[in-house]
Formats: sequence, C-alpha cells, structure tokens
Amino acid sequence: MAFPKSLQQPFRRNMLLVGGGWRGFFAPYNAELGVANNSTSLGPSIVDLQVNGPFDEGNMPNNFADLGWINKFKITPASKIGLVRSGYRGAVRALFRGEVGESFEFTFRESSRMAWKIATGTEMFNLLKTTAPASTVGPLSSSGTAAVPMGASGYVASGNVVGYVGQPALYVATGSGSLFPVGTYIVCDQDYNGTDYGLVGSAGIPIWPNNVNDVDFLRKTSDFVARVVAVVGDALVLNEPFIGGGNSPLGTPTQGPQAGSKVQAVKGFAAREGGTYVTEWSALFCMDTMDVSQIVLYYPHVSTSQFRDFASWAIENAGTTDLTGYELDCVMMAMAFDDPLDGETVVRYAAYYPSPGHDLQN
Repeated sequence: MAFPKSLQQPFRRNMLLVGGGWRGFFAPYNAELGVANNSTSLGPSIVDLQVNGPFDEGNMPNNFADLGWINKFKITPASKIGLVRSGYRGAVRALFRGEVGESFEFTFRESSRMAWKIATGTEMFNLLKTTAPASTVGPLSSSGTAAVPMGASGYVASGNVVGYVGQPALYVATGSGSLFPVGTYIVCDQDYNGTDYGLVGSAGIPIWPNNVNDVDFLRKTSDFVARVVAVVGDALVLNEPFIGGGNSPLGTPTQGPQAGSKVQAVKGFAAREGGTYVTEWSALFCMDTMDVSQIVLYYPHVSTSQFRDFASWAIENAGTTDLTGYELDCVMMAMAFDDPLDGETVVRYAAYYPSPGHDLQN
C-alpha cells in the first residue's frame, strides 16, 4: 500500500511563493474632487485589475510612479467581525461585518522627492535657487531667481528632440535653455495669483484666505519636478516624466503643467512637520515570484498617518568604516473606497496572477 500524503510531505515546488520583495508605486489622489462628492469612488487613480494585470513594472498605467524597492512591509488589519448571539447559552448564530479598515507600514529603500513626501505625510517644498540675501522672515520665504516662461511647445511627456526621441522634454522661452544646464533640477508650474484659497494648484495645497502673497508659492509646492539630462537649444530633456496633478479640476491627474506655467531651478527639497496638509494617494504594491507569478496589493485611497524615522540598517562587509544605510519609515492608513461594481465599501484589493505552470486546481 502506498504511503499517504500526510507521511510523505511532498513539496510541490510550482506551488511555492518565493519572491524578491515588494515594489511600491504611487499615483496622485484628487483631494478636491474627493471632498466634493458623497461617493469615495471619486478621487482615486484607478487601475483595472482585469485589463492592466499582471503589471509590467517598467510600464505602469495611470500616472503611477515607481518608488522602488520597499522593505519591512507589514499589514495591520483593523476590520472587525461582529457576532450575533442568541439562546440561553449565548451561542453564536451569525457573523456580520463591523468596522472596516486597515493600515500598513514599510520603509523606502530608495530616497527620492516623492518618497520623502509620502513618508513624511506633508507638503514637499522645492528650495528654489536664488541670489537673494538670506531671509530673516522664515526658512522658506526667499524668492527664487526670476521664473522663465515655457516655450510655445510647452511640455511633452514623450518628446521628439533629436537624439532623445521618446524622452520627456520641456521647452522654455527662446534663448533660455542655457539657464538650466545639465544636472539641474527644475520645477514647472504657474504663478500664484495671490487670491485663490482652499486646495490650490496641481498638488492641492491648502491655502487660507489672505495668508500667501508669494508669487512662487505654487512652484515651491509643485510636484512637477525633474532633472535636466540634456539641453538641445531651448528644449530641456528630462530624466523622467512629470508626476502629479492630483488636484486637476477635470477629475483625473494631469500629465504635466498647464499653459502659462513658468520654470525655475531647484537646489533641494524640504518637508515640514505640522500644518494642515495631509498627503493622499492611490498605491499599488507588486511582488514577482521566482516562477513568474505576481501578487498585487491595490489601495485606491491611502493617507500617511505617521512618519516614524530615518530608520537605519547596517551595511554588511563595510569593514571598520561603520557605514550605515538609512530608510524612510512611514505608516499609512487605507481609506474608504466605494466599489462602483456593487457599491460595497472596501479598503484594499489583493490580486494574484499565477504563472502558466502553477497548479491552481490543487
């Protein structure tokens, strides 16, 4: 008689999930659209799990930016199941959904401007290059060098610059290309008119009435930031497309700065702790396995609830130099999403795309 499976304990290797870790992608959430409607299905950047998946991490849909490898990813469930008891012994007769919620935490192994903004949960200020004397009013009060208007061709996400076909390009006013040499970080957005308030600009930064009079304010807080990798006449070839525009009045993220925007050079970035702004995003996490299966976690609406630290990690084989690596450590809350399919309120989707050799029937 053959031994039963319980005694053989065979490993079905094509059923094991062995992956290389999680990779995080984030897209803008339209806060202005979200607060103006009763349904929480409005505001997120939507991905179609049936059409878009499995996902090609080199060609992500709908304005999702690659934030690189993330570490220490951990989900903390907050949903609760209620019990219906009856009878003199109080036996459980039925279950029902009570609270629905979830939070998760992770660290960014790669440091970028957007990673800083997501991890800290606050607006990210672009530190504009300037020749002005240091301000004694506030840390961010100085004006940048004069902004340069965009050229007639504006911004092109997939440009046609000779030698750089297909790369994003930003055209500036005639004769201005030399003001932004290779290696320069630039920001491109509109002047602040001094009167708008509420959720203002492409990034949806909150402004109280009569509190801001800085014409550069929208560029100081804009997400339309990139690095110049080539200058061809008045065309600035950028290292990556602009990502942002969550506050678009059209209800979907814009693909770049609007007409009439201007360009300034950036020397760095700064995040403040405090204020009224809370960052909101749509998030997608992918893990590819050794057998080419893919696990995807999609959060239509998330918000940073806590920035913990610049977490440290020891670099192996560093000898006596005591080199230490640092990660941006954050905690995020999954927010409500009313699924248009059936109106149910959910917070996350977990999708699994098996490889052709995976025996799902087992």
